[in-house]
Amino acid sequence: MTVLRASALDSLRLWSGSDFLITEMKDGMPMGSPSPGGGTRHTLPRIGAGPNGVSITSAVFSGNQGSRGGPIHVRYEIWDAEPDLLPSWDRMWEGRLHLSTGLIGIAEDLGDPYGPDEYLEFDTGKQDSTWSARVLTRLLFNTDEPDFPASIVEVDLYRMQLWPPQTA
Repeated sequence: MTVLRASALDSLRLWSGSDFLITEMKDGMPMGSPSPGGGTRHTLPRIGAGPNGVSITSAVFSGNQGSRGGPIHVRYEIWDAEPDLLPSWDRMWEGRLHLSTGLIGIAEDLGDPYGPDEYLEFDTGKQDSTWSARVLTRLLFNTDEPDFPASIVEVDLYRMQLWPPQTA
């Protein structure tokens, strides 16, 4: 049985149509390279992965270009071994990430025109380590009020699961 060792939750309100990063962090700033790399399996077209980060296009879109869209929420999880898949979540990507700093976080890919944000740094507890990694996603809609459109409440959820790679 796998055991969840640590977790944290972070959120970011994106500009409509923007991408965001889940990437290596240093001193509160994104430092990773989420450029497409080899050895990764993409299961949804909204993601690209590199050696120490991923770039994701959010599924939530406010409908007004240039305005803030809905928030995205990312839960970081450190497991002692590969966790089971969650049936109600879609697997976006699975591969390996190398985190020199041992810190990971989210950031808006194109930056915020109002100035840099301070981003949460989730500490994996290990510097200069390679992790097996998986990104899962789930989009929640308004289901409680059938007289209103389902899209008036959209929440974009992500899980970044990390665990030690298997050694042969």
